[in-house]
Amino acid sequence: MNNADFTNLTKAQQLYVESIREIGGTQLGYDLTKSNWTRKELVAVSLIRQGNDDVPNWIVKDHSRRVGRGLYAIPEVSTAIAVAPGHGMEGDDLADMVQDDMNPTIQVHDDLVPIVEVSI
Repeated sequence: MNNADFTNLTKAQQLYVESIREIGGTQLGYDLTKSNWTRKELVAVSLIRQGNDDVPNWIVKDHSRRVGRGLYAIPEVSTAIAVAPGHGMEGDDLADMVQDDMNPTIQVHDDLVPIVEVSI
């Protein structure tokens, strides 16, 4: 899978995948490089995220995502790129790296304010 698969998800689906990455990876310590997720792991994420044990239907009702009993394929988790709101992804013109041939400095900037300047 590639990041295009993540961008093909609806906004609500992307938010749930991002929740798996943020809650599962940070708070619960799950391995974010895997593609298959247990119902127990998804319930734990949902409990923290929304206060109930509801796992989205787009995961549990989609037979193509079912790998086994209580095991679901969500490859988008390992391919999703975490991006701060308003900072974009590579190539979307919100945040880019620019190298000036006259100056051996790479400037990483946002459209509004410089973020980081690194000398090489």
